Amino acid sequence: MPHLVTGALKDYDWGIVDGLERWSTATGAAQAELWFGTHPGGPTVVVDGPDTGRLLSDLPEHQGMPLVKLLAAAGPLSLQVHPDASRAALGWGQGSALYADNAEKAEMLVAIEDFDYHAGWRDAQSAADVLAAVGVPDDVVALVRSEDRAGAIRGLLSLDAVFQVHAQQRLVPAARAAGWDPGAVSAMEHVAAAHPADPGVLVTVLLEHGVLHPGEGLAVSAGVVHSYVAGLGVEVMTSSDNVLRLGLSHKPIAVEEALAAVREDRTPTRMSAAPGRALSPEGMPFDLQVLERALRVGMGRHRIVLPLRGRAWVTGFDGQPVEVVEGRAMVWSPMEPDIDIEPEATTIVVTGAVEES
Repeated sequence: MPHLVTGALKDYDWGIVDGLERWSTATGAAQAELWFGTHPGGPTVVVDGPDTGRLLSDLPEHQGMPLVKLLAAAGPLSLQVHPDASRAALGWGQGSALYADNAEKAEMLVAIEDFDYHAGWRDAQSAADVLAAVGVPDDVVALVRSEDRAGAIRGLLSLDAVFQVHAQQRLVPAARAAGWDPGAVSAMEHVAAAHPADPGVLVTVLLEHGVLHPGEGLAVSAGVVHSYVAGLGVEVMTSSDNVLRLGLSHKPIAVEEALAAVREDRTPTRMSAAPGRALSPEGMPFDLQVLERALRVGMGRHRIVLPLRGRAWVTGFDGQPVEVVEGRAMVWSPMEPDIDIEPEATTIVVTGAVEES
C-alpha cells in the first residue's frame, strides 16, 4: 500500500536558519537537509493509515527506493567524493568508520533556487596560474599543470597552516586578476570566508564552478570530487550516506581514502530543464520530474511524490484522490498500480529504476 510520510530534519552547521521551514517547522537554528527514504541515517516516519508511527525502513516493499533530500545551504558543504560499489562494500565489510553503509552513492542535485557548486576539474593551466600567484610552491604548481590531481591535492593539503592563511587572503584578488568569471570569484570568496585556514580552500581552486538555475540538475557519479557552495535544492541519490572528505568540514577528513575513491574517467553532468521531461542521469537508477500539470506514472518502480509549492493530489487504483501537503511525501512501491498526480502548483516526482517482473 502507499504511505504518507514526513521527513527527517538535519541541522548541520552549513544549513540556512529555518531554511526548510516551509517543509518542516521553524527551529530558530540552521536547517540543512530533510530526508525522505529508508536509510537509517534519516528515519522517515509514516503519518497516516494502519502503519502510522512505523519507519519506512521497516516496510519491506520500500527497500531499494531512492533517497530524496531537500537541501538548504548557506555555506559550502564539505569537499568530498563518494565511493563506488566495490570500494563501499570493501570499506563497510572491513568495519571502517569512514563508511556509513555498503552502497555506492550516486546523486543528482536539482535547483529550487539558484545553487552554486564546485564539481569536475577546472582547466589545469588556469588553476595553476592562480595558485602560483598566491605563492604556492613551484613543485606543487607543477603537479597541477601536469594534471597530477592526486599529487596536487596532497601537496596543497600538506602546506603549512600559516601559509594557508596568507595564501587565502590573496586568493580572491588572484582569481579576479586571472579573469575568472565574477560568479566563480564570488563563490571562492564565500568558501574562503566560511573556512579560513582550511587547506581545502586551495584544493577548491582545482574545481570548476557553476550555477544551477531552478529546474536544472547536476548528476554527480561516485568518484567525482565536488562541493556544493550555497543554494536551495533537492537531491536524489541511491540510498547511501557514504562521504569521503578532503576538507571544508569539521567531520573526519580521510585524504588517502578519498583520493583512492576518485575516478578520473567520470565527470559531472549538467542537465537542462525541459517542460514535461524528466531529468534522467545516465547510469543512475532514478529520475526526477518537476510537475506543474497532471501526470500519470506507471507501476513497476518506486515513486515518491513531494510537493514543493502548494498541495498535490495522488489517485491510485481505488479512484480516491489523496491530498499531499508541503512537508509530506507519498511513497508508492513498485507493486502498486499506476498513479495519477495532480499538482496545485509545483510538485516533484522521483521514480526509481524499473524492476523486473
